[in-house]
Amino acid sequence: MIEILAPCGGEEQLAAALDTGADAVYLGVTDFSARKNAANFTREQLENAARKCRIAGVKLYVTLNTLIFDDELEKLAATAAMIEEAGADGVIVQDFGAARVIHRAAPSLRLHASTQMTVTSASGAEFARKQGFSRVVLAREMSLDEIAKVVRGVDIETEVFVHGALCVCVSGQCLMSAMYGGRSGNRGLCAQPCRLDVTCGNRHNVLSLKDLSVAEALPELDRLGVTSAKIEGRMKRPEYVAAAVTACRDVLAGRKPDTETLREVFSRSGFTDAYFTGTLRDMQGIRTSDDAVSPDTLAKLRRLYAKPYKRRTFDVKLTVRPDTPVTAQVKCGDITFTHISSIVPQKALTRPTTADELRDRLAKTGGTVFTLGTAVIEAAEDLMLPASAVNELRREILQEIEDQIVANAREKR
Repeated sequence: MIEILAPCGGEEQLAAALDTGADAVYLGVTDFSARKNAANFTREQLENAARKCRIAGVKLYVTLNTLIFDDELEKLAATAAMIEEAGADGVIVQDFGAARVIHRAAPSLRLHASTQMTVTSASGAEFARKQGFSRVVLAREMSLDEIAKVVRGVDIETEVFVHGALCVCVSGQCLMSAMYGGRSGNRGLCAQPCRLDVTCGNRHNVLSLKDLSVAEALPELDRLGVTSAKIEGRMKRPEYVAAAVTACRDVLAGRKPDTETLREVFSRSGFTDAYFTGTLRDMQGIRTSDDAVSPDTLAKLRRLYAKPYKRRTFDVKLTVRPDTPVTAQVKCGDITFTHISSIVPQKALTRPTTADELRDRLAKTGGTVFTLGTAVIEAAEDLMLPASAVNELRREILQEIEDQIVANAREKR
C-alpha cells in the first residue's frame, strides 16, 4: 500500500499526523531545513518524536534540504550524526555534496533526493540511484504519464506530492525571494513574493498558483507502484495536517474524502490538478475571505486527532493462581515475552473476579496505539484481583511492548 507522508512543522502537527493515521512524517531540525521559520525540532524533541514514531510503526524523515556553504560542512556532519542517533529513518537532501557528507557522518540514514533536485525523468532518477539515493521526490510539475515512466523505468522508490502548495517556478529554481528581499528559499527563508499582486496587463496575481490536490488519484498511484504520497505543508497548522491525512486515508479505504473541509482549512481559490493531468489552465489562485476556516471546522478537525490512531494489536495469556504472582504471556507482532507481575490474587470474600472482567480491563487501552486482540484467561475460582491492580498490569505490559519496539529498532540500525 502506498505510504501517506505528512508534514510536521512542530510537535502539534506531529500529533495530528500520528493520530489520524499517517504512515510516515517529515520534519526539520533547527539547522539546514528549507522551512527555517517553522517551529522545527530540537534534539530532545526529535528523540521524543522518533520514539513516538517507532511505537506507532511510522517512518520519520528529516529535511536537510538547504544549500550548504563550505564553512558549514562540519556542522552538517554533526547534525546528520545527531539525527541518526535520535532514530530517524532517512534524510531529504537537495545537494549532492551534502549527501556525501551526510552519508559519511551517518551511514545508516537513507538518502531521499529532494524535489529541489528537480528529478523529472527516468535518467535523472537513475543518476540519483547511482549516487546512493534510496528515493527520489519527483518534481511537482510532472504529469501522471511522466511519473509512470520514472516508476517503471528505474529501480528506486518514488515520492509524489498529492496535496499542498505549488511554486510558480520549478521547486528549488526560484531566486525571487533572494533577489527582492535577501531571503533565499534555498536557505529556508522564502518570503513567498509570488503571492503578491503581480500584474500583467489587466490580470492580477499572475504568479500565485492554486494549491495542488490529487488525493483522489491515490489508488491509481498505488497501482502504478509509487512508494509515497506526500502532503506539502510544514508551515501549516495541525488541523490542516489532520484534514489532509484523513482525506488520503479515506480515499485509500474507498470512502469519499471531505474535500469541502480540505478546501476550507487551507486553499487558494480552490485546488488544481493541472500539472498532474497535463491540462495547464485555471491554475491561478489567492487567499480570499471565502477561503477562511471557521471555528466549527477547526473544532471538528481537532476531534480527528483527539485520541491515538490504533495501529498495533497485542495478545495476552493471563495466568491467575492462588498465592502466586499473576503471569502474562504477551505477543505483539514479532515481540514475545513473559511478564511476571507483583500482583498476588486474594481470596474472594464476596464476589470473585471473572475472566470477562479481566479481559475488559486489559482492553482499556485508550491513550495508546494498541488494541487488545486475543485474551486467554486461565484463572482459578474464588480469587479476586482489584481493578486498580489489573489496570497497573495492563500499563506495565504496554510499557514493556513499547520499550522492546524501540530497542529492536535500534538493534536493526
